[in-house]
Amino acid sequence: MFNTYSPNKPDEAVLRRMLSKIQHRGPDGSDIRMLPGAALGFNRLSFIDLQGGMQPMSNEDGSIVFVCNGEVFNYKELRAELAMKGHSFRTQTDVEVIGHLYEEYGLDFPNHINGQYAIALYDGRKDEMLLLRDPIGICPLFYTEVDGVVVFASEIKAILEYPGVPRKLNMHAVDQLMNFPGVVSPTTFFKGVYSMRGGHMLRLRRNAQPEDIEFWDLKYPTREPEDKGLEYYVETLREHLKRAISMRLVADVPIGFYISGGLDSSVVACYIGKFLLNSYYSFSAEIGSGDLDESRFQKIITEYVSSTHYSTKVAEEEIWNNLSKVIYHAESGVKESYDVAAFLLSSLVQSSPAKAVLTGQGSDEFFCGYVGYMLDLFRGMQKGKMTPEELRSNELLWGDPYFRYERIHPEIRKIHEKVYSEAVRSEIGSFSAIDHSPIDVSKVRGLSSQKRRSYIDYKLRLSDHLLGEHGDRMFFSHSVEGRHPFLDRDLIDFITTIPDKYKLNGTNEKYILKKAGEGIVPEPILKRRKFPFQAPGMSFMVKKKGKGIELLDESMIKKYGVFDPAFVASMMKDYSQEGFKLMGAYEIDYLMIVLTVTMLCEQYGLSL
Repeated sequence: MFNTYSPNKPDEAVLRRMLSKIQHRGPDGSDIRMLPGAALGFNRLSFIDLQGGMQPMSNEDGSIVFVCNGEVFNYKELRAELAMKGHSFRTQTDVEVIGHLYEEYGLDFPNHINGQYAIALYDGRKDEMLLLRDPIGICPLFYTEVDGVVVFASEIKAILEYPGVPRKLNMHAVDQLMNFPGVVSPTTFFKGVYSMRGGHMLRLRRNAQPEDIEFWDLKYPTREPEDKGLEYYVETLREHLKRAISMRLVADVPIGFYISGGLDSSVVACYIGKFLLNSYYSFSAEIGSGDLDESRFQKIITEYVSSTHYSTKVAEEEIWNNLSKVIYHAESGVKESYDVAAFLLSSLVQSSPAKAVLTGQGSDEFFCGYVGYMLDLFRGMQKGKMTPEELRSNELLWGDPYFRYERIHPEIRKIHEKVYSEAVRSEIGSFSAIDHSPIDVSKVRGLSSQKRRSYIDYKLRLSDHLLGEHGDRMFFSHSVEGRHPFLDRDLIDFITTIPDKYKLNGTNEKYILKKAGEGIVPEPILKRRKFPFQAPGMSFMVKKKGKGIELLDESMIKKYGVFDPAFVASMMKDYSQEGFKLMGAYEIDYLMIVLTVTMLCEQYGLSL
């Protein structure tokens, strides 16, 4: 916390309550530092220098104090460089370089870090606080302001412990969930509580307005880069992958990796098995049956890399039995149930010796892994079917009237008006998520459709949805850290230079990644066609009257006043019909949204 009005001493008891609320993020120890008009607290999950790496940390003279949730993967190189410049170190831990980097480079210091991090740094000489989140937004950082005090934490539940923080539902977040893959920073489901955007820094000074500084953003060239030939890009990609993966295996505790049966996690697993030649732990969750059952592909990889493997089969009943816990940790409504699978998978890791896992997250967004990239190839056929309303909406939201990002928003708005209660419906203009763009459209003007979609996926799908409520919050619910080699900063900088045709070759998605996997990843994995992962929807829960179904009763819907009781009852009737089924990722499970938003309100005491 930081008091922008005065250097009065903060309330230590409040800080300790905040830390206790998120002890699951760091069960290996806690510490605090009281500063003039500021305070920092830390719960540690230990990875490097288990005895000497406790935070908050400071520089040599104590004028700079900081906490970092996350990892600095290039710390060995940075440590050597800083030592050459005269800086001295007290520990062997990775994050100690942060204070010295700030001393050396000032506000430019995050551009020297290759890692995942949320940092709060207090400069006693300038009497100011910096809050920053890594470029992609892997590590969360939330903040609010109460009577001049900026309160921040890795999870919102800690912020709610600070006196005076309101518990109000943010309808803009609900509308984002209705329209986009999930909530988009700086928006959260808690009115007045904000999420730091990836690649941004908030500078807090006494008697001054907070200054929001963007230090990184995904930048694609507007012109296709010079083609250096497929072989060059494949070999360079392999070298980047080797380095990114090996850096994320450095720790004084066991590390593991996820195996989904898909290409991305298989690349990570097989690169470890082929090049690093160490024994690691692997984890998989079996969910679904028939064509949706990926266990046969998971088995191919576990046998190929000879890992010590842990597996769990997720029964449909478990989805509903654990959904309430998932929403508590996610601090978000959701529109799919697959967060529960991630929650149960991190529980499996917690039962093993491993304390962190590597994943394949981020590959789809940067190597054209989603069906939308292929649909863009047929834009000419779509143009004639677009209404004037959609053309205006697409231009406003995505900077191109003919670019469709998943939904026809004027059409689904008609559904939303039925889902919302009459009172909320009348105020929709005050919180609409589609009356202005969730991105800076100037950043995508002039880009190819492929690059435009990648940028939007990074902003709307990856940072807050897949890495946030589905990723970080599910990992740390069981005191586990997720690490993502495909989100290595140097690797992403390289990916932006690869010509489009090598990512999507005709309709062959992730073409160059498959080429980089040849001779390393088993053929059956490389030849698989990608299909969207589908977790059980609400129809099963309604038919079986699963745990939590009572939250859809008319009395509960009326209690919070967000959704229309009659329309919810109508959806319940439809969902209970024999043979009712939504088309996986292509249809929105509105009843899931209603249930989980109501669940969030009930758990956190939120009101309109």
